[in-house]
Amino acid sequence: MTVTSMPQTTLPAQSEHPLAEDVVLGVDTHKDVHVAAVITMLGAPLAHQEFPATAAGYRQILSWVRSFGLMHR
Repeated sequence: MTVTSMPQTTLPAQSEHPLAEDVVLGVDTHKDVHVAAVITMLGAPLAHQEFPATAAGYRQILSWVRSFGLMHR
């Protein structure tokens, strides 16, 4: 009697990066600085930080919030 083995299925490799969480950005605008806050979709605060109210500051806000997860419009 010949016994054949079952083919082994290969599972996809685990990602080094966990799935990103959806986050919400809130911004308190002022003349010279904007204060940004990031919260989870359930409302748990993650972080807050001040940024200059300039074009470069706006780009910094977007880069900063994206470091926490997926931001949606």
